[in-house]
Amino acid sequence: MERRDYLLRQIEALGRILSRLRELIVGGATAEADSQIREEMRNVGLDLAMANALDSATLLMLLGSPVLDARRAFAAATLLHMDALRARADGDESRAARSVTNALALLQAAKPLLDGERADLATKIIDELRATSPAT
Repeated sequence: MERRDYLLRQIEALGRILSRLRELIVGGATAEADSQIREEMRNVGLDLAMANALDSATLLMLLGSPVLDARRAFAAATLLHMDALRARADGDESRAARSVTNALALLQAAKPLLDGERADLATKIIDELRATSPAT
């Protein structure tokens, strides 16, 4: 029961972060959103520029060779999703495409390893990424 409560608190905290980032992006504060995405990505243990520069396979390997750290991959993927939204709002379609590609790869790899609530959220984000990306 305590573990489930802890996981729910983590999901809620991530949800608040993502909600705040969406508000910033929709409100046109993309520079502030970029700064916060970078900070949150550092909290996950990655540099946003590096995460965007790597191909999906290398990024997956970095997040858990030989066993994927599913929660870390999930957090990084959701932040890459926000980075794609931010990049698209700034007119940087190539950056958005890289973020979408890596977010999808991380979510698809992590989803089978996630608990119910996170797996459900991963499915929703995957669907959103596919719906908003012409390349997928």
